[in-house]
Amino acid sequence: MAVKSPLALIHCALGRASNWRPFLNALERPVSPLLIELPGHGLAEDYDPSRDFADQAIEIAIDEMPSDPVPLIGHSYGAALALRLAVERPYRVSSLVLIEPVFFAAVKGRWAFEKIERDLASFAKRMSSAEHATAAKEFHAIWGDGRSWGDLTPDQRAYIVDRIPLIPPGDTLIVQDRSNILSPGRLEDLEMPVTFVDGGDSHPSIPEIISTLGDRIPNAEWVTVPDAGHMVPITHPERVVEAIGQRLFAEPAKLD
Repeated sequence: MAVKSPLALIHCALGRASNWRPFLNALERPVSPLLIELPGHGLAEDYDPSRDFADQAIEIAIDEMPSDPVPLIGHSYGAALALRLAVERPYRVSSLVLIEPVFFAAVKGRWAFEKIERDLASFAKRMSSAEHATAAKEFHAIWGDGRSWGDLTPDQRAYIVDRIPLIPPGDTLIVQDRSNILSPGRLEDLEMPVTFVDGGDSHPSIPEIISTLGDRIPNAEWVTVPDAGHMVPITHPERVVEAIGQRLFAEPAKLD
């Protein structure tokens, strides 16, 4: 019987652990998945509004992951969280895959940040007015899987609407960088293989974020999946597996 390799995965905001099923089915290597769910998502504990959302999510991730280093994959908000975990606890991560990281703090003061602010302005306005259903529809139009809001099932729409209030609390990580991931030396000290994956048809802020982060990470590679959008690990799982290649299970190398 083949030995199954541990693999930790963090889904996107408004998602759940089952989102990884197409990707896991596409893997040719047997793995033992460690499916990490964000606070208030799937079967995870509820979000505690008295706490920082990312802090609570990191605690959930650490509880799910073994003490020995394992490969870690994150998608969207989950990618930003995975990056924070790798920066703060590199001894827990043997390799890192960041799919469509929405770490907007990396491009503050540049056109990409202004672009995402403009594109999310209506969403922010709807949220401030507690128009959650309309806000969810507008958020999905930018960060969804390419289907229209009406093409989602009633259960899918309800799941998103119920959790749309969890989007703003995530800004402490992805907009404010309260964890100081971007501080000098932190990204440069990462020694594990880091692979960025984006969809060729995703929001234009994503490649700018990847380029900015990748320029600072010594052992980083970047692969684009053509004709794919933000939900590329769900819509194009085989292409993502191909993009990651052998780096997912590569051993971290010491850098000079």
